[in-house]
Amino acid sequence: MIDRKLKAVFTFLLGVMALLYVTQNIVNLEQAYGAFAYVTGLADHAAYPQNLLPALTPPLSNILAWIIFVGEGATGLLLLFGSFRLWSACKGEASEFQAAKDIAKLGCATAIVVWFGLFTVLGGAGYQMWQTEIGSGSLIDAFTFWAFAFGLLIYLNQAETI
Repeated sequence: MIDRKLKAVFTFLLGVMALLYVTQNIVNLEQAYGAFAYVTGLADHAAYPQNLLPALTPPLSNILAWIIFVGEGATGLLLLFGSFRLWSACKGEASEFQAAKDIAKLGCATAIVVWFGLFTVLGGAGYQMWQTEIGSGSLIDAFTFWAFAFGLLIYLNQAETI
């Protein structure tokens, strides 16, 4: 029973984290736009000044920002809904709890797409965001988030003992 409750609680916490990230981004929208424009505009990329990806103009980087914001929001909502379903199924049969995991798993997968796919692959490798202080900080936070999401996905996929 403890595994079931822990899975629900950890899913809830990761959902709250995602919603805090997206809310902070929207509350600080101009600063978020500036950070995206700075990184994707390839400003101050001294270590590797040549890039395979083109520098984005602010209108394009703002679109990318909103794609990420939508992904962050979707992640948070999926995880919160998934945690509710998990908690609601805690005392049910094994098959009921197993079925309740689907939304939580989808939330974890969405988190991995956003924070690993968009931040780490596109931002870190593609736009070399590690070269700047702003980009490096975002990349470290992205790793923290997708690592937790991946760990939770593994945990969710494990069978529970009752």
